[in-house]
Amino acid sequence: MIVSKDKNINTSGLIIDARSITQLIYINSVFGKLFSSNNTFLIWKGSKKDLKLASNLLNIPKNFYIFDINSTDKNLAINFKDLRKIKNLCKKIISINPSNTLCTCFASGFYFDFLRNSLRIKDNDVIQFDDGLINGIVQKKKYRALRFLINLMHGFYYYPSEYTLFSDKRFNKIYTSINPQNIVFLKNKNIINISKFVSSSFIKLSNKFINIGMPGSALIMTAPTIEAGRMTKAEYRTLMLRVYSKLKSFGVKKIYLSKHPSEKKVSDQLYKKLGFDFKYANYPSELIMLNKNISLIVNPINSTMLMAEFFGLLKNKTNVISYVPNKSPFGDIRIANISKILNKNNINHHLICTNE
Repeated sequence: MIVSKDKNINTSGLIIDARSITQLIYINSVFGKLFSSNNTFLIWKGSKKDLKLASNLLNIPKNFYIFDINSTDKNLAINFKDLRKIKNLCKKIISINPSNTLCTCFASGFYFDFLRNSLRIKDNDVIQFDDGLINGIVQKKKYRALRFLINLMHGFYYYPSEYTLFSDKRFNKIYTSINPQNIVFLKNKNIINISKFVSSSFIKLSNKFINIGMPGSALIMTAPTIEAGRMTKAEYRTLMLRVYSKLKSFGVKKIYLSKHPSEKKVSDQLYKKLGFDFKYANYPSELIMLNKNISLIVNPINSTMLMAEFFGLLKNKTNVISYVPNKSPFGDIRIANISKILNKNNINHHLICTNE
């Protein structure tokens, strides 16, 4: 399904910047018919293992390239080896198809700007997709002068925009399920509602690949808090044990694990000790939530819960446990929004904070 009100969108050459399976599903729900085109390219920033799983779920473009790299601004800006890999790939893509449109769920940060500049993508040829509700939160970009100097050091003249993501004035094509009305420069944006297409994709994939037979099962979503340096291994373990204690108080016998794509194996031993089922650990949590036998959800105030109502993920749910890792971005806003969503759907909400 290809949906657009903008006849100026160039779909003869499509480049997909995807960093998770969920992001790839978002983009596939709109441009899936173009995934088989010779002029569609997937730049996958993630592991080979996750891309293999994605290829089992979807027909991914045959032209795919993997960057399993640390793309944080601080690291990538001084990692000339990885930057050279990115630039060489972009030269290869341009030589095949000089004129392209870039689809991304995170149009911000040094990785995106370096990639876009190396691909010679114009502002009007960038399409933004959702990456959770973070895209709808208005954020001002920090350290703009320093970022400008770093950009110059790497050969491209770009002074960072004042705002990030959907509020970035450079990019006006937005394909979204959340339809934010508070973003800056809203009147200049061409916003397309894709919620029904994404929901349809989630439902089809869940029905096909997720098989959970025990009613009253639980799903626990985890977060890369140790990898991000927000919690120590000991602190995270303590939090998980409190979450597990609360979870067991509901008499749950089967607990399925869903790991964040950025989470490594550092906590796997703990998860196994607690008896979490790893069968769908690397699948998008949305697909697991849709299963009718999942009635209790545990989440680290993440985007899945914030997007749940848009995709019909709350059916058959009775209780939600939200745990709050240290230094959670926009923690108060996320907690308030999740509580509002659950109250609207008559679902009990239980909050566990690290400072209790």
